Amino acid sequence: MAREKPKPRTKPKPTIPVIAKTIRKKDYTSYWLIAGLIFTLIVYLPSLTNGLTNWDDTEYLNNPYVKNLSLAGVVKIFSVYFSGNYHPFTLLSLGIDYLIGGNSPFMFHFTNLLFHLLNTFFVFLLVKRLTKNNLLAALTFILFGVHTLHVESVAWITERKDVLYSFFYLLSLIVYTTYASNRKGIYYGLSLLFFIFSLLAKGQAVVLAAILPFIDYLMGRKWFSIKVLSEKLPFLFLMLFFGWIAFRAQELGIAFNIPHVSFPERFALVSFGLTQYLIKSILPIGLSAFYPYPQLINGSIPSFYWLFIILLPVYFTGSYFLFKHSKIYAFGLSMFFLNLLPVLQLIPVGSAIMADRYFYIPSIGLMLCFASGFLEIKNIKFRYALFITFVLILSCLSFLRCMVWKDSITLWDDVISKYNYAQIAYYNRGTAYGNLVQWDKAIADYSKAIEIDPHYSPTIVTDRSFNICLMAYVNRGAAYGDIGQQKKAIIDFNKAIEIDPKYATAYYNRGFVNFTFRHWDQAIADYSKAIEIDPNFKVAYNDRGDTYCELQQWDNAIADYSKAIEIDTKNVIAYSNRGNWYTKLSQWDKASIDFSKAVEMDPKNSVDYYYLGNCYLNLQKWNQAIVNYSKVIEIDPNNSHAYSNRGIAYGSLGQFEKALNDFSKAIEIDPNNTNAYSNREMTYKKLQSKE
Repeated sequence: MAREKPKPRTKPKPTIPVIAKTIRKKDYTSYWLIAGLIFTLIVYLPSLTNGLTNWDDTEYLNNPYVKNLSLAGVVKIFSVYFSGNYHPFTLLSLGIDYLIGGNSPFMFHFTNLLFHLLNTFFVFLLVKRLTKNNLLAALTFILFGVHTLHVESVAWITERKDVLYSFFYLLSLIVYTTYASNRKGIYYGLSLLFFIFSLLAKGQAVVLAAILPFIDYLMGRKWFSIKVLSEKLPFLFLMLFFGWIAFRAQELGIAFNIPHVSFPERFALVSFGLTQYLIKSILPIGLSAFYPYPQLINGSIPSFYWLFIILLPVYFTGSYFLFKHSKIYAFGLSMFFLNLLPVLQLIPVGSAIMADRYFYIPSIGLMLCFASGFLEIKNIKFRYALFITFVLILSCLSFLRCMVWKDSITLWDDVISKYNYAQIAYYNRGTAYGNLVQWDKAIADYSKAIEIDPHYSPTIVTDRSFNICLMAYVNRGAAYGDIGQQKKAIIDFNKAIEIDPKYATAYYNRGFVNFTFRHWDQAIADYSKAIEIDPNFKVAYNDRGDTYCELQQWDNAIADYSKAIEIDTKNVIAYSNRGNWYTKLSQWDKASIDFSKAVEMDPKNSVDYYYLGNCYLNLQKWNQAIVNYSKVIEIDPNNSHAYSNRGIAYGSLGQFEKALNDFSKAIEIDPNNTNAYSNREMTYKKLQSKE
């Protein structure tokens, strides 16, 4: 007898309590991520309205590597050290911004902020993959996103290298965690590739190779496995190779005003710097774009700094117990200390004792420890009240800190308010005032920079432009020259030459002042000395040519302009000047070639179009003369002489009506234009004779 098949069981409808429980378990991670990124964006919004600063921004953006992204230009980017660094990806990214937005600061600031938002998101992904804890990842990513010590890396255009190398650094770590979980070779290859990209953005990325074993430790992999160890060899090779490149870049780069301190004193300064990073990670106040070395007392650091060595055993002891307490603390503290170690100035790099930007990647480990500490607070209400308060304080301070980077004046005002002995701050603010043609303020700041250290002598002499005292004398001399105090200018240039007899710019500037004094022989002597020191000093050739012209030594003048053009084939001024003096010699063909070259490179220059028109007028090339005078009138509609000369060209072609119109227009613009009256009278007679 066939058995009846049992009826399929239907799943009972969930009751209201079950539905409520399901809703409570819903994952809101994506919403918190979006909210956190929007909040971070709001915190950094003031940076988007900031301009450029003279703290390396102009050097980075006004150079041929950024402004020339041709194939040859890109190849050049990968073959040069720039500003003491090897970071072709950084220059390339700035070049792309320039292609999109030109010289507008907005595009550069926007890209910096975009990278910071992406890095903030990557911090969440990294912590989530390492800990499998969404809440811990969310807290860490919020703290990283809004932390005030990161403002320098985001709001300072020059620090594109910081946010860019961090972008690839984090990608490399994220992909490595995936490889450590599933052992698929594609992820290992990607991790290595992103590591290379990070190294090409900034040399500080070398530390990544030392972080990988701690990721293995956190993920439960065996450190001393042959496979695990062999995986690190390519990373180790890249770390050593790019570390050597970074060292070479610094060695061949700028000179730094690094005080001569003994190794024990440097150890005390390292302890001070580490303590400052830890303090400012909790309460980021008193931040500065520049933290100068302490002023030495009788050749030694102040005794106050020795006290910080006492704190080192405390740090080691605390770290030891935290390591034993949790793998998360072990990883976080390792990431913090290892990434910070190369920039703690035990081996001096740069002229500052510390820098906010150095905290960017190391902070990930510290923020992970902070987030883990918040989660250990048992009272949930107190935990989140404390966390939200901390985040709001950081956010407000970051928002305000972005405004400090508005321009050079606000930036150096802020540094000087905290370190009134920072020589470079007075020098840079003086330069900013000079760019604004506020000569009195510029001179006052240059004078203060000289007063702070009148006998500046850099430890590493590779670039005289970073001898601050020398440059302060040169720039103050130039400022005195601009306000007509030539005697004071000469004194400053003499002092600069006394400090460094091989500094070509000082001779050039003294020559320029002698030129304005009409001391032609002395000007030529100074320009010649500048050229002797720097045979490629194109401006010195050009200005010496001008001086020879004053002495009516035409051949010497033309030879100097030609040399300036040989050095720089796009030297518009040299072409224009040489063309001008060819006209003095009535060599109209040669003059027309030079003026044609000048207007080709600078099509908005009405003066060179006018002179080119004159050349064609003298060569009786009437139509070409008309074309160039018309171009002058298009650029400068009130140029009476252009109308008058175009009238002559029209008259020579027998187009008397057009000629009369041009002469009449010239007289309307300038009633004292006697040539226009005379030419109009003759044109009337010719027109009557023709009729």
